[in-house]
This record gives sequence, structure tokens and C-alpha cells, in this order.
Amino acid sequence: MFNSDVELGKFVGSTDLIPDAYRAITETSSSCQLHTTRHGIKVLAFSCFPDYTFRFHNREFDLVSSEDHEMFDFISTKVNPKFSINGAGVELFEQHFAELLELLNQLIDNPLVITGQGIGGYLAILFALRHQHEVDVKESNGSKSAKRPICITFGSPMLGNQHLQGAISERPQWKSSFLNVVAKTDYLASFFSSNSQYKPFGTFLFCTESGGHAAFEDQEAILAALDAMVSSNAGNIQMHDYSKELGSIRKKVLYHGPSEFNESNVTPLRAGIIFQFQEIGVLNDISNDLITEMEKRQVKMIKSKKRYEPTKKLNDMKINLTYMEWYMKTRRLKGGYYDIYKNVSDTDKVENKDVIIKPQRFLDQYWKKTVDESDLMPQKQGAKLRKRWLYNGTNYRRIMEPLNIADYYKSGRKNYIANRPKHYELLEKWSEDEKKERKPSEVRMKAASLTEDSCFWAHVEEALISLTDLKNGDLSSTTTDTDQFDFEVYLLGAINEKSLSPDVFVEGSSLMKWWSKYYTYKGNSCNPELARYMKNGGYKSYQ
Repeated sequence: MFNSDVELGKFVGSTDLIPDAYRAITETSSSCQLHTTRHGIKVLAFSCFPDYTFRFHNREFDLVSSEDHEMFDFISTKVNPKFSINGAGVELFEQHFAELLELLNQLIDNPLVITGQGIGGYLAILFALRHQHEVDVKESNGSKSAKRPICITFGSPMLGNQHLQGAISERPQWKSSFLNVVAKTDYLASFFSSNSQYKPFGTFLFCTESGGHAAFEDQEAILAALDAMVSSNAGNIQMHDYSKELGSIRKKVLYHGPSEFNESNVTPLRAGIIFQFQEIGVLNDISNDLITEMEKRQVKMIKSKKRYEPTKKLNDMKINLTYMEWYMKTRRLKGGYYDIYKNVSDTDKVENKDVIIKPQRFLDQYWKKTVDESDLMPQKQGAKLRKRWLYNGTNYRRIMEPLNIADYYKSGRKNYIANRPKHYELLEKWSEDEKKERKPSEVRMKAASLTEDSCFWAHVEEALISLTDLKNGDLSSTTTDTDQFDFEVYLLGAINEKSLSPDVFVEGSSLMKWWSKYYTYKGNSCNPELARYMKNGGYKSYQ
């Protein structure tokens, strides 16, 4: 019903961080300088780089492709693998890269505001992006000490093209940390128009000398407001002083009441959008069509958008996984949950629908989406999932994939591993990568509560299929005795490592059926160590 950007503008305009950040810029005498506010917040301010600003005004810098600059690979995603950035930002970032990395190591565990004006804002943004990436890497490795920065720029022209915008927008935690304060009379801020390749990201706070201010997150609205500013600022190349706007913002109260409008029956949402443009003095330059489109986009967003609460979603997932663990444990002594699920009778299908199907559907949807989103992130640096997510993803894979395998072979198909769902493959790969980085663990003395190889039952099913082909002399099959030998070695290794759950040895399980048929077929020519273990009942004390 209402336009939340109106309240966002009020809130942002009332914070001390914005004037504190601008004050830090005015007090910065070198290329960058660390300040501390009266509230104890550290502010890293970049200078305005007058020489680069002069060259920028003379249009000496064009968009530069990230393909030619590997140091920006950390921004790339699968959806937006390459993007373009203004050459001024690229040059400044490369010149100060070593210094910035040193600062990053010093500041990553502290609450930090990063700020800059004009072209200095370019360096502030790129440093903030690198800071965000390093926090992602530390969090994925289990660290809780790293702090995400806030980046506040003043009058910075748009930095890059739509692919840079897209790469940042794919990460909600990155996108939400950028605020560009733009004065109506700041020529540099509106240097690029909507007709250029440049696109905005983050939040823009537009302000006037009279104290009018409005925050926009809608990208089309930002471009329209910048376009409206161009004509009034033509030819003014002086670095803008934001002191007057920031001093007036606190005193300004937003207009209230529908009496301001000539339109009848205007909705509160539309009224809020109109208020925003009116507040910064550009309403006469904004078309009704744009306002209507903004209204439609916000209604659509409100209906479809779920609040970004990854931890809550993870907790919901864990509740559903608990149902599956209960199902698994209650069927462990009845023949193992894999075989019980695979051979379910018609009378059990109704129960399975409530106990299994609903949690299974929720878990599959959650993890497919989580893995897909993580796989879109940069490939060259950093782990894919935080350890907490990876741990729960591993449990999900070990509990749920056997049920997928059961469905697969119940339908008469073969070679599951070659057709394995991608999200299981990636979860396993990331788990193995994380394991390599850990110190070697001690030898396990007890059997695993969950079989570590989530494809174990696929190996069992393939062994049963190949054994049947061998016994029947199926000439069309490519099966050989080597397949059975390989499975013997695999099974014996899992037993010795205690990486199997004890329920795989329950009488009547698919594994025990394989062993019975295999020993009958091979007799004393099967693996002697495995034969002794199984014939002497060693599996009965496996725990």
C-alpha cells in the first residue's frame, strides 16, 4: 500500500553517519586516511583526486572490460562473468591495490564506513567491494569476526555497466551496503545519463540545498532523477560542497496529505512515489508513465519478494530434516530406511506422503536454490558455502540422496552416478574441498551415524545389476568380473574406515542380498578378507 522509500529517505537523512563521512573527506589530506567519529566508528576516506577529476571532465576515461584486469575477478559471477568499469576507477584501484590490501587486513574485523567524493568515490566503491568479498571468504571458512563495511559516496558518477550492476545485485548483502548521496546541483554526479551504458546500483539519496531529500532504490527512478539534473548543472565543473545540503536535511519535514495532488483517488503507494520526486524538485521532469511503472514494479516486488533471512530458512530446513531423521531411525531395524522406502507398500504410501514427501520437496527446493545461488558466485577465490551451511548441506545429502537413488532404481533405470543431480555433486565437491583444508582427523573408532558416501546405495544397485548380468551370461552387457572386484575393494575400504552406517548390514537389505548372491556365485574365489568378515558375522558387531 505504501512506498517504503519515503521512510527510507527519512531514516537515512537522520543518521549521523552521512555528515560524519563527509567531514572525514574534507579532513583527508592524502590519497586515503583513516578517521574515527565521535561515536567511535572508523571511517576510511579517500581524497577527491583533482587530477583524475580534471581528466574525467575532459572525457579521457572510457569503460574498460574486466577481462583485461584479473584483479576484478572477485566480482564476476556465472551470470555476469565479465563487466565494464570506468577507466578512472580501474587506474586508481590498480595504483593503490597493495596499499588497499594492507588496509583491508588491518580493518576487516572492525565496523567500518568507507567514503569518497566524486572520482574518489570510485576507489571507495571498489575497495568496499573487495572488502565484501574478503568477508564472504572468511565467513565461508567459519570465521565470525569479519565485519561488513558501509560505503557512502558523495556525488560519484555511475561506475560501470549493467553487468557490474547485475553482479553486485546478485549478492543482497553487497548491494545493500552502498549509498550514493547526490546533490541536485552536483554536475559530476549526473555526468552519465540514462542514454549511456552506465547503470546504478545500491541506494541513491538525492538532496537539495533547501533540505529536500529522497532515497531511491528503483534503478529506473534513479536514472530519471539523474537525467532531470543534467540540464540545470551543465557547465558547472566545480567540486560540489555538500555542507549546506547535509545541514538542511535534518530541518526538512516531508510533505504530508493528499491535498498536494491534483489527481483524485491517488493511492498511498503512488502518492509516496510522487512525494519523492516532488521533494527533490524534479517532479515536472518525470512522466506519469514512469510513476505508473514504478508503482507496478513495487507492487510486483511486494507480492513476490520474501524477506532475505537465510538463517531463518536454514532453521526451517533443519526442522524438515529432523522429520527425515526420525523416519530413518524408526525404520532402521525394519530392514533399513533405504530398502523400506524403495519397497514401500501401497498401504504405506499415504503415510509416506505426509512424513516424507512434503519435507523431501521442501528440502530439495531449498538446497537446489542454495547451491545454484552459491555456484553463481566467483569461481577463483573463496569457499562456496559457509561452514554452517556446508555442514547442514552434507547431512541433507547423506539423508536424502539415498531416497533419490531408491526412486531411480525402482523405476528400472541404471547408472545413477552418471545422471546424478548437480546440486548433490556440488555439495559433495565443496565438502571434499573443505575437508582438504582441515587438519587430518583421528582414526574413527565408531561407525558413522550416516553413511558418508551418499552414493553408496547406487554402488550396491549397480553391483546387483552387474552380478545378475554375469550369472545370466548377458552378452549385450558390458559387465565383467572387474566390476564386482571393484565393488569388493570399495566395500571393504568403507568397512575398515567405519564410514558406513550400521543399518546397511540389516538382514534383508540390498547389500546383504548382494553378498548372499555374490558368495553363491563366486564361492571361495571372492576377496578373502571380505569373505572372512561376512562369513564370520563380523558385520553383526559393526558399530
